[in-house]
Amino acid sequence: MNHIKANILGVGVSSTTSTEVLSIINDQCQMSNQRKPYFIVTAYSEFFLEAKTNPKFKLALEKADLIVPDGVSVIAALDYVQKPSFLYGLYVGWKIISGQYYGKTVVGVDLVRKLLEDKTKKVFLLGGWNGVAETVSKKYHGAFSEDQSNIKAINKYKPEILLVALGRFKQEIWIAENLKKLNCKVVMGVGSSFDEIAGEGVWKYPSPNWVNKMGLKWLWRALHNPRHWPRALRASILFPWKVWRHG
Repeated sequence: MNHIKANILGVGVSSTTSTEVLSIINDQCQMSNQRKPYFIVTAYSEFFLEAKTNPKFKLALEKADLIVPDGVSVIAALDYVQKPSFLYGLYVGWKIISGQYYGKTVVGVDLVRKLLEDKTKKVFLLGGWNGVAETVSKKYHGAFSEDQSNIKAINKYKPEILLVALGRFKQEIWIAENLKKLNCKVVMGVGSSFDEIAGEGVWKYPSPNWVNKMGLKWLWRALHNPRHWPRALRASILFPWKVWRHG
């Protein structure tokens, strides 16, 4: 597959779509001669800001086999850096407002749902808070869950796919540091996907389709959880500003 790969604030990102990511995962699960798991990162805007100031996280991203855009702001940035200019920046802004990027981003939680719905593959859910991994595993039957970072349990289960929810940034660092110890085909950090699928916390209030289409999920979350406002402002204001300035 040929994908546009661009540098966003020092991180290489591919334009790979959700359908293509699922195809890649399926191919990797059928391979028998892997030296290490295939490491996928679904990167939202905060990832790029964190990578500028956190060397361990930047190193973790460099170990990833595939980094794809998770969120409208990242897919818009991927578009903008191809033709960085003030006028094209305005055009990209109009495309965001008109919802033209909807469906083009790899939404991490949607990808997780599709992987869990595939009954032909063994999936291990690692991490999560307040038992959400177990809740999700029961909902989808066949997935195995473990709250603690238990490599021995993972390798005993021998999953094709390992989904890791150990907190933003921490999960990618953990994966990178333990990559060669893991007995699985594909590994991916999933952030708060378990919570969203289980309907826990702020995700008791699912975001409407029009919110997702406009790329305003960050705002929806902040409105239901005021502690999320600093992160929301970094994602919606600081990230676009950095991309425009350095694009």
